Amino acid sequence: MNGQLNEHPLAELIREIQLLRLAGTMRLQHEAAKVAVYFEAGEVIYAASNLRELRLSEYLKKQGMATAEQLQEAGNDRSDLSLAAKLTERGVLDQTTVKNLIGKQVADLLRVVLLWTEGSWQFDERARLGDSIRVKLDVNPLLLQATRKLPHEFVAARFSNPTEMIRPAESPPDLNSLLASEGFVLTRVEGPIQLNHLVSLSGLREPEALNVIYGLALAGFVEREGWPSAIRKGGLAVDAHSAEKQGETVSSGETSVHTLATQLDELLARLAAASSHYEILDVTETAGPGDIKSSYYALARRYHPDRFHLHAGTPLHSSIESAFAKIAQAYVTLSDPTQRAGYNAKLKARRNRPAGQEVPQSSGKARPDREARTGPGNESSPEDDWARAEESFQEGFVALQQGQTKAAVVNLAAAARIAPGEARFRAYYGKALAGAADTRRLAETEMQAAVKLEPGNSTYRIMLAELYCDLGFVRRAANEVKRVISADPNNAEGLKLLRRIEATGNPSQ
Repeated sequence: MNGQLNEHPLAELIREIQLLRLAGTMRLQHEAAKVAVYFEAGEVIYAASNLRELRLSEYLKKQGMATAEQLQEAGNDRSDLSLAAKLTERGVLDQTTVKNLIGKQVADLLRVVLLWTEGSWQFDERARLGDSIRVKLDVNPLLLQATRKLPHEFVAARFSNPTEMIRPAESPPDLNSLLASEGFVLTRVEGPIQLNHLVSLSGLREPEALNVIYGLALAGFVEREGWPSAIRKGGLAVDAHSAEKQGETVSSGETSVHTLATQLDELLARLAAASSHYEILDVTETAGPGDIKSSYYALARRYHPDRFHLHAGTPLHSSIESAFAKIAQAYVTLSDPTQRAGYNAKLKARRNRPAGQEVPQSSGKARPDREARTGPGNESSPEDDWARAEESFQEGFVALQQGQTKAAVVNLAAAARIAPGEARFRAYYGKALAGAADTRRLAETEMQAAVKLEPGNSTYRIMLAELYCDLGFVRRAANEVKRVISADPNNAEGLKLLRRIEATGNPSQ
C-alpha cells in the first residue's frame, strides 16, 4: 500500500492504523528525508529517520549523556537501537534512561513528520521491528498539536462535504490538552451536527474552525463521517471507523454501478416527493428518537457517500452526495429536541400561515457563487444550492419568529454560508446571533455585511442600529437611524428608535 502525503497525510494514516489495529512499518520520504514508523496492534512503538538532528547520537551529545569518544567507541555509525544497546552493554546508559530518551526522540520525530504535506508513503504489514525496545507513546496529543500548525488551505481540502456529520466521541481523551478555542468548539458538539453548522457556531473564521475540527477529530474528541480511506485489505479501501462501528467491511466494489443507479433512482424519487424531514427519513411526525435514529442509520449504511468512494468524481457519486445531504439535514433537525420543536412549529406555521404573513423575499440581486461555496466533489447545481439556501432560510426565519434561537442560528447560518451574497440571509442570521450576548460581535459582522450588500434597505439598517443599542454603541446606532430617516423622513420604525436613543443619552458623545 502506498500513496502521496498530500492525499493521505500521516496523521490520517496513523488514525486508520489505530482503528484497524494493524502491525507493520510505514515508510515516508520527503525530498532527501526518510522516516520509518513502526506499529504493533495499531500503536506506534518506534520511529527512526536519516535526519541527523533527530538521530540518537545527537540527543546523547546535547543531553551530555555520552561523550564523542564513547559514541565513537560504541560505533557511531550504527542504527539508533543498535547504538543504544551497545552503550547499555558498556554501562554508559541504563535501560530506563535509554527508553525515556528514545521515547522523546520518537515524539520529536513525529512532530516533524506530521507537518509534511508533500512526499510519499508506503505501508508494509510484513515489515516488523526486530528489536526488543518498544516505546509507549500517546500519539493523540501529537496529532492535535500538528493540526494547529498545518496550513489552513491544506486542512480545508481534507473536508470535501460541508454537510458531513460530526458527532461526540464515545470515549474522548483528557480535555486538559485542549486550547480554549478547541474546548469551545467541542462544547458545540452536543449531538450529531453538520460540519457547516458547526463552523457557523464556532465563533471562528472558517479556516481556523476547520483546523480546530480536524484536530479534534484526529485526536479522538469527536467523530466525523467523511474520513478518506487509504489502508487497504484484500485490495479494497476500508473506512476503519465505519468498519469498527458497523462490524462490516465497507466496499463500494460490492455494488455494481447499474444496481446502485437503480437504487439511487428510487431514493431520489422519494426524496423529491417528500414535503418534510419526516418524509425524507420515512418516519411519522410522532416518531420517537429511537425510530428517527434507526431510520437514519439504515439509510446511512446504504447511501453514505463514503461507501462508494470508488465512484468518486462521477455523476453517480455526486447524486449520492446530494441525496445524503438532504438525509443528513433531516436527521440533524429531528434528532435535536430544540431543533425539532422549532421545525414542528415551522411546519404548523406553514400549514396555518395567514395570507400576508410571508417570509422575507429575495431582492433578486444575489445567487450562490458556486466556486466559492462548493468543495471538491460537490457537483450540485447553482439552482439546487439556491433552493437549499432558501429552504434553510425559511426554516430559520420561522424558528426565529417562534423564539427557537438555536434552530434559527443553525438554519440561517446554513443559508448565509451557501449564499453569502444574499443580504437577507446575512441580516437575519445576524439577528439570530444577536439573541445571545456572546455572539453579538458576530451578529454585527453579519448585519454590516447585509447593509453593505443593500445600502438602501432600511430594515437592515434599523436591525443594525438596534444591535448597536444593545452593545451600548449609542452614537453608531444614531448614525444608522439618521441614514434611514434621511432617505425616508416618515419611516415610523426609524423615528421611534431615534426617540428611544435620544432618551438614553446624548448620541453625539
